[in-house]
Amino acid sequence: FQRRLYILLSALTPFLLFQFYILHLLTDGNDGTERTAYQLGTTFDSVVRHAPKDLAKPVKEDRPLPFSWSACLLIKDNNIILPEWLAYHYTVLPLRRLIVGVDPSSNFDPQPIFDMYATIGMNITVWKNHSYWIDGRKFHEKKEFHPGEDFYKLEHSYRYIHDRLVYHQKIFYSQCLRTLKSENRTWTTVIDTDEYLAFNYYDPLEGGVTWCVNNATCDEEYLDTIRGGTHFRTKLNQSATAAEYIAKNVGQKVPSGVNPRLSSVDDKFDNPDEPCIVLSRYLFVSKESDKDGIQLEVEEGFNATNFNTLRFRHRSSLAAAQVGKCIVDASRSPSNLIKGPHRLYGKECTGGNAHVHNAAMSFRVHHYVGSWESFRLRG
Repeated sequence: FQRRLYILLSALTPFLLFQFYILHLLTDGNDGTERTAYQLGTTFDSVVRHAPKDLAKPVKEDRPLPFSWSACLLIKDNNIILPEWLAYHYTVLPLRRLIVGVDPSSNFDPQPIFDMYATIGMNITVWKNHSYWIDGRKFHEKKEFHPGEDFYKLEHSYRYIHDRLVYHQKIFYSQCLRTLKSENRTWTTVIDTDEYLAFNYYDPLEGGVTWCVNNATCDEEYLDTIRGGTHFRTKLNQSATAAEYIAKNVGQKVPSGVNPRLSSVDDKFDNPDEPCIVLSRYLFVSKESDKDGIQLEVEEGFNATNFNTLRFRHRSSLAAAQVGKCIVDASRSPSNLIKGPHRLYGKECTGGNAHVHNAAMSFRVHHYVGSWESFRLRG
């Protein structure tokens, strides 16, 4: 996957290359050590001074073919990892519409980062101070919830705080998706800044198929489709972006009598009853890869230590997924409040729950713990 991303980066337009110049300025060029959040303000002053004159102001939203993606993103002090997240999804999806909810308790302003991406055709709306909030019935679901000292003496105060966080997510994602639906946007990611949407390439080391528990015949049937190049996972490298891959599969139907899990096409992208697709999610731990591992399949002269997606390559087994995250076609999404961040609309999402088989989908989500500094700042 990293090699594929590098190939994409090598073919970028000058505008897209400039965003990686931004990333370079956000890191120490020699050893990849991340700058502190305090240094980011000075860094962006430098970016603005050195920016090409034609990148000085926002431009009209870029509309790549066959379509562009959208994203709903909640953030709190994510300035260290935000530029890479934007650069990656701008390239791989391609992401062009973004709605951001900035936590009011944030210490650092992400606006300079968004301003730079607006200069390369990304349409970004920033919601601050819980402007999207809708009060619920419970006291911790009110926008003006200011717990006093007595609140923390309550036996279940920690539970109220957790429930408020969950309610916050439900309100933001629901309002974001409603807005995108009103704009007739389609495929949208509902993930965090430490998560990346990736192609679900087959990995020979991924172990047995998780739906084939202690069933060697089932495993062999699946592996035959991989070895024969007929499974949809073997065709992922034939598309330059996630949008291009989806466009190729829309309208395609699994042949009669063929198990959908063993099919050559992924027919989940235009199912009218399931506009929400739950993807498996895999953890990349905070153990940094060695120098050779970081630069693996990266051309000499390209400093891969500047990127979390290349710097941290130790991934959990594909047989041990975390609870999933979603992509959703906003144009077909329900208008009701979402049920939760892991399976937005219940039965209107794929699968029976938020745990997804390792080989069932064309995409997956990579979850990066990252460095201690970036993790600590996110709270």
